Amino acid sequence: MLISVPRQMESLALLVEFVLEFLAAEGLADTSAFELDLVIEELFTNLVRHGQAGRDAVDVSLARNELDLVLRLREYDADFFDPTTAPEVDVDRPIAERRPGGLGIHLVRVLSRNFQYDWQDRLGTTTVTMRVTD
Repeated sequence: MLISVPRQMESLALLVEFVLEFLAAEGLADTSAFELDLVIEELFTNLVRHGQAGRDAVDVSLARNELDLVLRLREYDADFFDPTTAPEVDVDRPIAERRPGGLGIHLVRVLSRNFQYDWQDRLGTTTVTMRVTD
């Protein structure tokens, strides 16, 4: 399934509905929605906040194969921003000793089996792909 949403924070509500529609179409339990929503929210928010040059819409797709649920976010005319290279977060350190940021990407890494970034320079196309076991 694919949805194209405006590149703005208000689109998160549309993405929550999209996840529920996908899960229903695939016959999967709504209990998977929380983790998918969390991951989509983090990745979409990063595209909106850090990818300043992208077009007005972002394509979000969900698919299911024998092993995984595959989530892809794609934006066009985008600047390079690779969330997979964000530094690891030491969750064992006291909060007062940590730098702000990074926990969202940490959660994406924890919840995913595979987390990839692809940027096509000549097209300015950014694709973030994440796989989770259903």
